[in-house]
Amino acid sequence: MLDRTTINKIVPILRRDARRALRMRVRGFPRPYYVAFVLRDLHWFNTWASSGSTYRRRSDHTRNVYCDLRVNSYRNDQTSEGGLNDNDEERESSSHVQVPIDDKCCTGLRLSLWRLSESRFREALSDFSKKETARLSTIDPNQTSMSFHKLGRCSNIKYSRPEKLEEDKWVRFCKRASKWISDLPQVSVNWVEFDATQETKIFVNTENRIIVQHNKIFSLSAKMRNLTKEGLQIEQELVLNCASQRELPNMQKFKELLLHKHRQLLEMIKAKRIHAFSGPVLLAPTPAGLLFHEAIGHRLEGSRLLSTGEGQTFKGQIGKRILDVDLDISDNPRLKQLKGRRCIAAYEFDDEGTPAAEALLVKGGHLRGFLNTRAGIPVKNNKPNGHARNRKAERPVSRMAVTVIKGNESVSWDELKQLLVAEIRAQGKPFGMIVYETAGGETETSNYDFQVFSGEIAYATLVYPDGREEVVRGVDFVGTPLQALSNIIAVGNEQVLDNHYCGAESGMIPVSTICPAILLKTLELQAKQEERVTQYILPRPRF
Repeated sequence: MLDRTTINKIVPILRRDARRALRMRVRGFPRPYYVAFVLRDLHWFNTWASSGSTYRRRSDHTRNVYCDLRVNSYRNDQTSEGGLNDNDEERESSSHVQVPIDDKCCTGLRLSLWRLSESRFREALSDFSKKETARLSTIDPNQTSMSFHKLGRCSNIKYSRPEKLEEDKWVRFCKRASKWISDLPQVSVNWVEFDATQETKIFVNTENRIIVQHNKIFSLSAKMRNLTKEGLQIEQELVLNCASQRELPNMQKFKELLLHKHRQLLEMIKAKRIHAFSGPVLLAPTPAGLLFHEAIGHRLEGSRLLSTGEGQTFKGQIGKRILDVDLDISDNPRLKQLKGRRCIAAYEFDDEGTPAAEALLVKGGHLRGFLNTRAGIPVKNNKPNGHARNRKAERPVSRMAVTVIKGNESVSWDELKQLLVAEIRAQGKPFGMIVYETAGGETETSNYDFQVFSGEIAYATLVYPDGREEVVRGVDFVGTPLQALSNIIAVGNEQVLDNHYCGAESGMIPVSTICPAILLKTLELQAKQEERVTQYILPRPRF
């Protein structure tokens, strides 16, 4: 993270070179009207170990700069399709994103900014020409929308100190924990990893906006795996993403969490396998958050309303009911914590320099809005709400940050389980399911493919009509968004924070989801894609 002196040295350079880039001219082509630089300074440390031995210990200090250079006018510039297709790594500008970390001599930084802005200008002119040429044969559905909303002057410079990182301590921690895991019964493979990223982000543009923010993320994760007699790899993973080292567990608490995962591993090894299922499903808070993230969150990203290649599930649905339950969904990047745990995706300004604001997406089951960038979208009274985000060189597009789901008529976990059993009996099903943990998910939003989402189940149980539970494996949940959302029949009363990462067109970024458990009348599950491998020829060495 950068100190006050370095920040005060870099800001004037970025401002001067942004204004300088406005002077570029090519006869017969439009001029630049807007230039912004987003400089990210990152200090990174990573170590991981397996069975008591360190495999990696690496620290790094890097800087990169994203340049947003726009030509012609705020009304109509070179951007198209919501910017979703502007992230081609083969473009020349991608090779100029990395910049020097030398704070004593800034010559290298200025040369890098010159090369980057020059290449971005040429690319902008090429994109503008293609956009104008396309209008000769096809109608642009976004021609009445503003390409970019103008903002006024702003100066918001924050200074922060990095957390002291004892690298040796974390190397020892991962070694000890991985050795301890390796001694647990029926664990054939294991690893423990610690990762720390401390970032300073400087935003400067030609609208006289100067914004300096800081972000810290510390991650501690572990995985244990067993190879069954049938040749199936069964694993359990623990992932903790925090905004401070103080939120990470000590060794004793970490072992307690790992013992819980180990018990689940042993249960999964002996678990009943099923291949498909459709019926009542109760999702614990974290899996429920994943469902909302994949089924509805990505489809409420405003940038997708500008792309003809997107399915645009909720286009033209403002004010209409999209959920049959009384439920609210919002995304508030300014929400910094829940019950003492900090949200790793919280921020005050997005990557286009827009103040972060709470976006009300769903109110009482009715659609109210979208996650917006500074691009105009075809929605009445729409305004930027600070959700443009990117990772590195990608164009910022609308992304989720701190997504909050809340039921206005909620019940306890025990009541949800009772409702699940009642629904199983009412439907005459042999069983239902409780999904306690998931390991990730994905969704397809383009109109080229099916409008579906999926979630990888890490731990679940079958629930029988008498209330008895039995651990099960072999399936993941899938569904179509509108069908799944219409099947929600009850919402829990306890919200849980899940800090994780999300990958999309603008890169892999941190996201936070605050969600209660939900009960679905029907959810479909399909067989996992599993590969059978042969057993080890030699037994594991003894130490």
